[in-house]
Amino acid sequence: MSELDAKIDLLGQVVVEAAERDGRRIAVRYDRKFRNEYLHRCHTKAKAVAKVAAARKLAIRLYWMLRTMIGYPEIVRIESSPQVPLVSAS
Repeated sequence: MSELDAKIDLLGQVVVEAAERDGRRIAVRYDRKFRNEYLHRCHTKAKAVAKVAAARKLAIRLYWMLRTMIGYPEIVRIESSPQVPLVSAS
């Protein structure tokens, strides 16, 4: 395993832990819509699948926050609006 692979694995573990740590759902605590989606997924899929889906969604939001230098609430608003593109058409 290369050093890059080890870093990618560590990053994946950190994001999953941010989505849910010891059953306390850290990432979903303050975002009601995110929480509702997570809980719905917990009822329809295995809990591990819901946790990984929440971690993936969180990672995508973090990526766009870093790329655009925009805060979390604005990213959530842009993400849910079809009128506001995240990337300008070129």
